Amino acid sequence: MNISIMLSQVMELTFSQWFLIKRRSRSLSQDDIAKTLGVSKQTISNWEREVTIPTLTINQFKKLCKLLDCTLDDFPSPQDD
Repeated sequence: MNISIMLSQVMELTFSQWFLIKRRSRSLSQDDIAKTLGVSKQTISNWEREVTIPTLTINQFKKLCKLLDCTLDDFPSPQDD
């Protein structure tokens, strides 16, 4: 069982936490994802530090799902404040 499955069973992850776990489990750098999506490395860093949330096109989401080996249904639900 991989760590992202174990963690999600114990607690609800924020997008930032989930994204960081998925990225690292696939051995991807922030730069790898940024280049594929056509965004800056700073944008990826901001997602992981909960500074911003992704605002991506459908095509970018498809690319992100392929990189992270997931579907849109795998993304965590938005958190209520």
